[in-house]
Amino acid sequence: MLHRCTCSAQPATWARPLLAPVHRPPSSLAPASLAPTRPHSTSGRPVPRQEDLPTTDTSLYPGHVPINAFQRTLLTLGSAVMGLVDTHRHDMIATLSETSSPLASLRRLQSHLRSTPSGRQILRDRPRITSTSVDVARLASLARGTLGHAYAAWLARNKVTPDTRDPVRYVPDAELAYVMQRYRESHDLYHVLLGFGVSLPAELVVKWFEAANFGLPVAVLSGVVGPLRMDSDERTRLWRTYGPWALRAGGKAQCLIGVYWEQEWETPIQDLRDRLGVERPPVGFKAWRDEGRRLQATREAGSQV
Repeated sequence: MLHRCTCSAQPATWARPLLAPVHRPPSSLAPASLAPTRPHSTSGRPVPRQEDLPTTDTSLYPGHVPINAFQRTLLTLGSAVMGLVDTHRHDMIATLSETSSPLASLRRLQSHLRSTPSGRQILRDRPRITSTSVDVARLASLARGTLGHAYAAWLARNKVTPDTRDPVRYVPDAELAYVMQRYRESHDLYHVLLGFGVSLPAELVVKWFEAANFGLPVAVLSGVVGPLRMDSDERTRLWRTYGPWALRAGGKAQCLIGVYWEQEWETPIQDLRDRLGVERPPVGFKAWRDEGRRLQATREAGSQV
């Protein structure tokens, strides 16, 4: 099930710059219609565009940092620990996604892209999902029920922007690096398609779906480790409600890496779900959350008796 999509720093100082926080100037690219905004799946720092990152004689693409096997192992362990200790360090999750993913996993996604007309066009065009490449205001003006309108509404409702995905640095192949970037930048659209917001429980459900649909280790790791940060009762209730569904739905759906989202903005979102074979969740997330609040209130009232 987890393989559904079969479809330069100096050597002596590499560790510190690869793991140290990067201080970047504030970005002015976020659409005014989305303000105030908060980051999603990144830390509070704005992230640079991939194409604006520096290159060296050994770089395969802008921002690429060549690393050896020992450095990759150290980065994997370090980013995993940092991501668990400080859940706001999503730059560490980005690093983990690159250093923990065997090239075979990314090549499966690449093969799927090469096997479909839309996937081949994605690899030729290399579209990006950012506030400079996507006119969010135009999407908001589309008819209700379309993917574009739903995406713009989701961004506004959750107070996030498309500019929250860390650039790829450690994938040793330019096309595979783009595949990783595309997976990353499309993540919010998986939330929209499935009907989930940006809270920890919602994020975990989407990660379970991704684990089955893409087979990338970082989705599996996030889906296993993430629940440890939740109350045991809430964790059990989340898994019982959504776990089996997310794994089944992710495994049954078409591989979402091959969706040319930019050509689907005006498609009714339900039509898109039907075409991709995306099964709706058994319970709406708002209803699940409200039930959790009711149960919590009942427990608190019982403890005061």
